[in-house]
Amino acid sequence: MQWFFFCVVMFSHYCKKSAMSLPFLRFRWLLALILATTVAVAALPPVVRAVVFISPQCALCQDLYAYLLPSLTERYGDRLELTQVDVTQPNGAAIYQAAVASYGLGVWSGVPIVLVGKQALTGLDAIAVTLGDDFESLATGVPSATHWPDLPGLATLLPEGMRALKAQMAAIAPLPQSNPSSDWRSRFLQDPIGNSLALFVLFIMLVALTHTLIRLRHGASNPQFASALLPLVFVIGIGISAYTAYAALVGVAPICGPVGDCAAVQSSVYSRLFGIPLGIFGIMNYTGLLVSRELARRLSPNGGGWHWLPWAMALGGFSFSLRLTTLEPFVIGATCLWCLSSALAMTAALWLLAGELHEAKDRPTPVSMARK
Repeated sequence: MQWFFFCVVMFSHYCKKSAMSLPFLRFRWLLALILATTVAVAALPPVVRAVVFISPQCALCQDLYAYLLPSLTERYGDRLELTQVDVTQPNGAAIYQAAVASYGLGVWSGVPIVLVGKQALTGLDAIAVTLGDDFESLATGVPSATHWPDLPGLATLLPEGMRALKAQMAAIAPLPQSNPSSDWRSRFLQDPIGNSLALFVLFIMLVALTHTLIRLRHGASNPQFASALLPLVFVIGIGISAYTAYAALVGVAPICGPVGDCAAVQSSVYSRLFGIPLGIFGIMNYTGLLVSRELARRLSPNGGGWHWLPWAMALGGFSFSLRLTTLEPFVIGATCLWCLSSALAMTAALWLLAGELHEAKDRPTPVSMARK
């Protein structure tokens, strides 16, 4: 740009020294003005354009409009252009299906989703990081981010969607903003009652794990009524996991009651694994426990290695539950009662299966009885 202005100045100086006609001088200044305008426009910072897919029934979308999007627009101003698409409307649903096919979102994706460039951002954390902390690298390093996604029918909805998004942000009262802190004490105090409950459940889980290891060492067995509880525990776990998975896929906040903040846990990055809600893995795990336990009872009625299979699966599920229960009070700063209930169900399954394992292992086999 400096070289361009230097050339303009030198050209003007040359024209003053030369005998030129008035029309040529006017043409000279017009040309200089056009070139200067072109350079100025090219020097403007790039604009990032993003499409927000929402639903009126989406509780996380309310959080998006109440806090995240207003803070982003205030921070970047005209450099961030946003439009919304309501997936419950026929035109919006068609665009959403085109986005699912084009971006490979799969069946696990729910609103809110933000499309920017070639990326599909799911969850409030991913949206905040990409459009917040990584905004400059996105604007300067990803050329596709400066254009609207190429989706059929999107161009006709852009003006209306931009107006609707601004009206939605203005209509929703801002949420009280908590000061982010790296101190675990500050996060714990965001919900002291719910997080204290999570600590109590965490204590129960650790005590149950210790007693389970003792039972494995000494070969304690379950009474008949305790063994009969296992199918009920599995069914309860499947029901809890199915509900949390449904809430995550549809994008609604789970009913949490007077204690805890299930929506905050659900919107955190820890509520998904490989982009799949943890509730889906919970359904698979509890169903696997139910099937593998029946398989072990049929294949090894008098003991054998098959009884270790359901217990090992329960140990894996227990580890995931223990991790999430620890993260809730100290990292997320919120507690989900459904997650705590699932953690208790998995703990009960681990404890009960340990008793069944040794009952089956210590039971005399037909061969040993024949030798006697």
